[in-house]
Amino acid sequence: MLADDLIARYPIVYHMAENGTWPSIRERGLLSTKALVDLYEPDADTAEAILTRVRKKSVTIESSQYGRSVIRDQLPLKFLDQCLLPGTSPLQFLDALNGRVFFWLNIERLQKLLNARQYRHKQQTVLHVDTAELIARYGDQVQLAPYNTGSMHVPNSPPRGVGVFVDLADYPYDEWVEKRRRTRVDPVVELTVPYSVPDIRDFTIRVERWKNGSPVETLCQKNA
Repeated sequence: MLADDLIARYPIVYHMAENGTWPSIRERGLLSTKALVDLYEPDADTAEAILTRVRKKSVTIESSQYGRSVIRDQLPLKFLDQCLLPGTSPLQFLDALNGRVFFWLNIERLQKLLNARQYRHKQQTVLHVDTAELIARYGDQVQLAPYNTGSMHVPNSPPRGVGVFVDLADYPYDEWVEKRRRTRVDPVVELTVPYSVPDIRDFTIRVERWKNGSPVETLCQKNA
């Protein structure tokens, strides 16, 4: 897929973060789970629990220097063992998930997630990010995926391995268009950047607080 085509189709991408995290994101950028663990340096048992097993609940890590951070649970990975392709171990797939920053390409998918039972009554922080600027700075690292890769909540979820993440230039967009023409499912669902996006504040257009699947407050508006 050409970068220009991605930008034209998805001029804004979206990231959902914990409520109240915008000041930290503005200061240190968007950090993957692995980057957060590296930053906070929790004890070995806590780090192992966060990075090597499916998290059954959210984990709070704290630091006198960096404050408090919440790492989300991974409950949608309920059937991880049953949905992996041969050649990919659960740990390899967890490494792939924990080592990335994720963006939604479609606002409707974000709204669906925010309306889910797990999130609808909790406030969330939503970043609207300029895709062109993100690609300009990280295009050689960007990988795309055709699924919500962290969701295997039913045993017949599409099988996948670490190869589900494909470099932007190699992503078979037209093939996925044909496969999903009848179902009208998006041909690309996730955009990912490895490890961290430290300068995300520079090209975040708007930051909102959402609740019950809708924005309730604008926290930051670029050039406003």
